[in-house]
Amino acid sequence: MPRIPPSLPLVAVMGTTGTGKSDLAVDLAVRFNGEVINADAMQMYKGLPIITNQISEAEQRGIPHHMLAAIDHGEPTWTVTYFAREARRIIQEIRSRGKLPIVVGGTHYYINSLLFDDTIVAAAEKEDEDVQLRPQEETIAQFPILDEPTDVMFKKLQEVDPAMAERWHPDDRRKIKRSLEIFLTTGKRASEIYAQQQADRMAAGDTPATWEALMFWVYSKPEVLNERLNTRIDKMEQRGLMGEVRQLAAFLNERSACGEEVDQTRGIWQSIGFKQMEPLLQAEKRGSSQMQLDRARAEGLELMRIATRQYAKSQIKWLRNKTGPELREKDALPYLFVLDSSDVDKFSTDVLQPAADVLQCFLAGEALPQPQSLSSTARDVLAPFMESEKPAKAEIKTFRCDDCHLTLVTEAQWNDHITGRKHQRVVKNKKRKALVPVPDTSKSDSDEVKSEDAANDTK
Repeated sequence: MPRIPPSLPLVAVMGTTGTGKSDLAVDLAVRFNGEVINADAMQMYKGLPIITNQISEAEQRGIPHHMLAAIDHGEPTWTVTYFAREARRIIQEIRSRGKLPIVVGGTHYYINSLLFDDTIVAAAEKEDEDVQLRPQEETIAQFPILDEPTDVMFKKLQEVDPAMAERWHPDDRRKIKRSLEIFLTTGKRASEIYAQQQADRMAAGDTPATWEALMFWVYSKPEVLNERLNTRIDKMEQRGLMGEVRQLAAFLNERSACGEEVDQTRGIWQSIGFKQMEPLLQAEKRGSSQMQLDRARAEGLELMRIATRQYAKSQIKWLRNKTGPELREKDALPYLFVLDSSDVDKFSTDVLQPAADVLQCFLAGEALPQPQSLSSTARDVLAPFMESEKPAKAEIKTFRCDDCHLTLVTEAQWNDHITGRKHQRVVKNKKRKALVPVPDTSKSDSDEVKSEDAANDTK
């Protein structure tokens, strides 16, 4: 396809854990004068290179890595909006040095926040799962309406922020509640906040259009990846996994001694390793036998293998269900290239060189190859997104049928409903009831007595 060189190029390297994303990012940075921005939430924590699987200093090959090993154990995981703000600032700084920004990581909603202009709304939805604006019980105590039925909250949202209410289905409690909570706790409409954030990004010139971002999905076949991940857990133990587990346990003990309660459902405590191996520490404290310790160690490592495989599946699910369809909606699939890293012995020929060739064409404004042409794996992975015709996006608008007490969200659904038999039957029944005479109850008691006397006289 005819192209011009991107004015604000951005490279994003995505994929599951254990596929070689970091190695590809470094290789591209070396070849194309780039710097790397970490987009893995757990790898932001410092002092824990084994548990978080951070790329080593030697593997970085002198390439600057931003937001890697940057925050302390006690800090909460960054929200996607905070990440996006910091990442864009760093991207601007990298470009000011005449270098190429390369974002790499497995926290894919972080990466999406940099790829898509309108992702801030989706980001707020994701943050609803990760962090509350303030403790939930405190928020509800101050704003009881957040605990009311969904229709009550929706009516209030229509009053205070009709633009956001127009986005959501009247029964989508989570999104309605989130939008209303933003207004109540900040005093600003969510729709205005999102619009201002987008305007700020556009004014700053730090958000590239989708076609100025080149994306690499490093993919390994499931059966190969699972075995690789299992082996990696054994290597983590050999490299000193338990030392980092003890380090985290000591941190918890220090906080506990200070009377501080640590929320272990957030932050670094969600990384794979600590909670699986903590029973081994407890067994050691109890003075358990060597046989019991060996059993606890084996069970902990197996739980780590299971959790890691499940995490990889969730990353794939996000790319397939979120990133891929979003790129398709933006007509940006021609900029997503799947690289098969299943064979580690062919990593250079199957991953590094094809990526470098594509990036060279991208930066030069030359025609890009068809993404599915890189390999049979690329064709298979991209097939679900490559339909010949993109379905029209249904307009999000609500239609209310007061006759049937029903809410519909598209004009097509509305037209089908009002011409359907059920609606016609309800309307017909209402008309029939309207034609039935209503008894006259306006007569006075005296009129009723006179009527009875007249009836008696005729007997």
